[in-house]
Amino acid sequence: MTDHSIPSLYQRFFIDKQDERKQLFLKLAQKFQPSKGLYPGSFVHITPSMFIRDMTYIDMDRRMKSFFEDEKVSQFLEEHKTYTESPIVSWHMADYAKPLPIEENSFDIMFSFYAGFISRDCKKYLKPEGFLICNNSHGDSTLAFLDDDYALTGVIKRRGENFTISENDLDTYFIKRDGTRINKEKVLEKMTGEHYTKSCFAYIFQYLPS
Repeated sequence: MTDHSIPSLYQRFFIDKQDERKQLFLKLAQKFQPSKGLYPGSFVHITPSMFIRDMTYIDMDRRMKSFFEDEKVSQFLEEHKTYTESPIVSWHMADYAKPLPIEENSFDIMFSFYAGFISRDCKKYLKPEGFLICNNSHGDSTLAFLDDDYALTGVIKRRGENFTISENDLDTYFIKRDGTRINKEKVLEKMTGEHYTKSCFAYIFQYLPS
């Protein structure tokens, strides 16, 4: 039976696909205690708002407007939040690679999942010493690893909906299987990550601009 209190797009793309990632965002919120989060390329993945009070979502999908303007979304988050205050949700139907009407150096944490080169195009919105949580589906964690403004501080491993954060043996990641150097130009051209000897669901980088 369909639960009509759940926003339909969220149900379809995240609950039905068993990809809410609640435990992940809970653990990240507990570890870093972020006040504000940014999620470029989010579509309607509003799970972070259950654990981080002030979230901003960015995506070019035209369904963003009707989704976020639906009162059902705010009601759903009120029912599922893990903090006392009411959620603060901002959204922009926009290309994150172009200038956005948001303040630079203002977010404690930023998420990059399956959505291109967020580490490069949106790092200006992170606070210094803030954190980027990034996977390598389009090579974005590779770009972050090669960027002197970021430092690898952890990895995230996944088994189903169970997630673990590790800070051990970080020097064993981003080593190519064939022993050659990482080809940044290829990553930028192909929008795909290199093949490494070890991999994980996502990587944690701290933003440390010079």
